Amino acid sequence: MGSGARAAATRDAGRRSIYLDALRAVALLRVVTYHASAKWWITAATAMPLMFFVAGSLYASSLERRAALAVAKDRYRRILLPYWAYVAAMVGLWASLGVLGEVTPANWVGFAFPVLSLAGPEGPGAGTVLQLTWIALWYLQVHLILSLSGGVLRTGLQKVPTLVWAVVVAGFAGGVALASNDVANGFFFVGCWLLGYLHHDGKVQPVVARHWKWLCALVGVPGALLFFGLRDVPRAVPIAAALLGAFWLTLALGVQPLVEPHLGGRRTGQVVTWFARRSLTVYLWHMAAIYVVVAVPLPGAGTSLGRLAWGLALTLAVVPLVGWVEDVAARRSPELWPGRARPAAAPATSARGTSPQQGGPTSPEPAGVDLTTAETVDLREPAPARQEDTVDLRPADQPTGDA
Repeated sequence: MGSGARAAATRDAGRRSIYLDALRAVALLRVVTYHASAKWWITAATAMPLMFFVAGSLYASSLERRAALAVAKDRYRRILLPYWAYVAAMVGLWASLGVLGEVTPANWVGFAFPVLSLAGPEGPGAGTVLQLTWIALWYLQVHLILSLSGGVLRTGLQKVPTLVWAVVVAGFAGGVALASNDVANGFFFVGCWLLGYLHHDGKVQPVVARHWKWLCALVGVPGALLFFGLRDVPRAVPIAAALLGAFWLTLALGVQPLVEPHLGGRRTGQVVTWFARRSLTVYLWHMAAIYVVVAVPLPGAGTSLGRLAWGLALTLAVVPLVGWVEDVAARRSPELWPGRARPAAAPATSARGTSPQQGGPTSPEPAGVDLTTAETVDLREPAPARQEDTVDLRPADQPTGDA
C-alpha cells in the first residue's frame, strides 16, 4: 500500500456507520428501561451480546490505526476517569449514610482498579436499594479486561481462528455443564467481541444479508422457549441468553439495509452523537438516578413508568454537570451538551478499503469510550440474585444472565 493509500485508509478508519452508534443508543435505552421497571421478561430483549459485538468491531477499527498497547491505554483512560469521578461521588453518598464500614479492603481495591476485582467491585447495602449505586460497575471490569487483551485476541483470531473459537465454545460449554452463569456468559461475551472483529473485516454482513431470516428463526424460537419455559433451570439460563442474543444480533444486522438510510438526518445525527459521547455518563449515573427515585421516594416511584420517567429526567439533568469528564478523558474540548453541531455525513470506507456498512450514513468515531455494552447483567454467583421485581428493587430472579 502506498503512502497516499495508507493515509486514506487511516483517515477513513476513523469513521464508521452511524448504525453502530444508533444500535448502542437503543441498547442503552433498553438498559435504563429494565433497571427502572425491574421486570424479568424485558431481558428477553438482550442487549449485552449486541453491545459486545459493536465494541469488538470498534476496537478492531482502532487496532487498524494504532498499536494494541496504545489502544488499550486510550480505552483505560477514557473509562477510568469518568468511573473514578462516579465512585468518588458514591463514596461521598455512602459516607453520608454511614455505611462505608461495609466495604471490605478487597472491594476498596476493586473500586480503585476494577480490573483487579475477581467478581466486580461490591459496595455497601447488598440486597437493598443501595446496591443500585454499584451493582452495574462489573461491566467496566469486563470491558477493561477485553480492552487489555484485545490485541492478543485479534492476533489469535487472525492466525489460529479454529483454536480461538474452540476455546470459546469449550469455555461456554464448561460453564453450562457447571451451571455457572459467570463462566458461560463470560465466554459468550468474548465470542460476541470476536464476531465484532469479523464484522470489521467484512466477513459477517454478507452471510447475514443472505440468511438472516432463517437464522433468526433458528436461534430465536428455541431461545424464547428456553427463556419463558425453563428460566428456573440453571443450565438453561445461559443457553437461552446466548440464543436470544444471537437472535437480536442477527436481526439488527439483517434489517440494517432497511433502517440505516433513515439515519442520515441532522436531528438523528445529533441524538446519536449525544449518546455516543455521553454513553459512559448515562451508564454510570442512571443507576444512581434510579436509586434516588426509589430511596426518596419521588412521586410515582411505585410504578415502572414513574421510575423510568424520573430516572431519565434525573440522568439528563446530571449529564451537563458531570458529562464533561468524558470529554476530558477523551482529550477534547469539554461540552455541556454534545451533538448540537455535527458535520454532514460522508461515505465511509474501512481501513481495508471496503465499505463496512454498505455505503450507509456515517458518523465520526466518538472521542468518548466505546461503551458498547452498557448493560448490567451480573456475572457473579448466584445469578438469580440480581433480578429486581418489586418496587423497592430488591433482588428476585435473574432469568437470562442479561440485564
